[in-house]
Amino acid sequence: MTEDEADDEEETVAAGQLSPERYSEMSAAEDLILTVTKGGSGKLSSSHDYPVRGRGGMGVKAISPGPRGGRIIASFPVTTSDQIMLATSTGQSIRVPVDQISFRSRSAGGVKVFNVGAEEEVVSVARVAEQGEDE
Repeated sequence: MTEDEADDEEETVAAGQLSPERYSEMSAAEDLILTVTKGGSGKLSSSHDYPVRGRGGMGVKAISPGPRGGRIIASFPVTTSDQIMLATSTGQSIRVPVDQISFRSRSAGGVKVFNVGAEEEVVSVARVAEQGEDE
């Protein structure tokens, strides 16, 4: 065995382990999906958790329906540096940084993003563009 082969063998990573370079490369390629329900719950999940379905497929569960969740109002890709704006049926709105929302698996329930009142629900969610993005 030559010195080059010995060096390559020492640098190999154990099965099931990622090198730090490969981990950072994969993290940069990962897209985050934000999902928000009418009850004000939301979560971030990896786009890699959503399998590709063919035409006529039944789809996949995006969030676990729970008593506090309700139906999905919005689901779209975001980055951790983004912010979102939520609006309710009574006209209240709130701006929330995406990095403050928990990362969960695709089928898990969400966490409270916005405390809605008893007679109101989230009706709209939008990504807020950064100031430097328009230029």
